[in-house]
Amino acid sequence: FCSRVALPDTCSHHHLEPSLSTTPFAMAAHMPIKLTYFGIEGVAEKVRLAFVLGGIEFEDDRIARDQWETLKPTTKYGQLPMMKVGDDEPIAQSGAMLRWAGQLGGLYPPEQILKIEEVIGLAEDLMRELMPSMYIGMRPQVYGYPEDMPDEDKKAIQMKLREKLIAPDGALPRFLGFLQAFLGESQFMCGDKPTIADCQVIPQLRHLTKGVLDGIPPTILDGFPKLKAYFDRFHCLERVKAYHGKLAAAAAS
Repeated sequence: FCSRVALPDTCSHHHLEPSLSTTPFAMAAHMPIKLTYFGIEGVAEKVRLAFVLGGIEFEDDRIARDQWETLKPTTKYGQLPMMKVGDDEPIAQSGAMLRWAGQLGGLYPPEQILKIEEVIGLAEDLMRELMPSMYIGMRPQVYGYPEDMPDEDKKAIQMKLREKLIAPDGALPRFLGFLQAFLGESQFMCGDKPTIADCQVIPQLRHLTKGVLDGIPPTILDGFPKLKAYFDRFHCLERVKAYHGKLAAAAAS
């Protein structure tokens, strides 16, 4: 699946969304941008959302898993995502892409950088807590277990880790509480307009609530009403709705 994402500039929520024309990076928006990643949200989704919210047209290149073996030797560090801007050298590292896309689309205002980076750091800490329960099933050798560890043994360890994660004093309720407290009464993480902080947080909340992580209930946000309302509010932004609508249409075709 590969598409060029071009979203409308006007919508009922336009006052909440940044204007590309006001950024010093407007010229760069006219260069072709190609973002390559797998056909999942993963670590590239924050970058996609930054382009979408900033009104930046980009080629959303989503490769199949069976293409990766051929593509991997051509990448900079043997990793995806990879971003190509015009004829420049390909760029790796999703955090660098996110901040660049944020500058390009007015989602990384200088006066908000400290708050934005605090939220990004908090979201990254949340993911570090979650990662062992994910990677024990994919790379048990990283955690000192045999690479050929039986699936049932990996699953048992994974479930124990997630049981601890969702306990009342576990890492997930703790970090979700931190995010809700940071949000406070604001519409978005850093005020009344979305920034790349939201682009970082929202995909993680989506991952937690999709029901794809065995042992983590998709209702996990129910205990955090302000965070849940914020999650819903973000998805009501017109550019976000248009983006998700296009993805749904492509999946159905």
